[in-house]
Amino acid sequence: MEQPKPDKLKQPNSWPMVKVTWMDAMDGETGWQSLEDMLKGDLATVMDIGWMIKNDERVVIVMGSWCVDPDDKNGGRYITIPKGWVKKIEYLEANYADIRD
Repeated sequence: MEQPKPDKLKQPNSWPMVKVTWMDAMDGETGWQSLEDMLKGDLATVMDIGWMIKNDERVVIVMGSWCVDPDDKNGGRYITIPKGWVKKIEYLEANYADIRD
């Protein structure tokens, strides 16, 4: 997906709403552990939902909050996910938002 140019990044309607499924590291237990238990370690499957503000060959960035105040066009709760960790990107529809507006 081609990224919008910076002058087009003015409001969430410019970005797709997505659910990203990705793999993350998982910490082991604190303290001494047997080698057998350590070898059972696995990855965590994680899902994030929000506006996809960047998707290129290196990273996917998802933003969860956007301030609509006229003098404060800032976002928050974002995560930068290495592209190699991403398993799936699902594009979501804004049906309920359309009904409320």
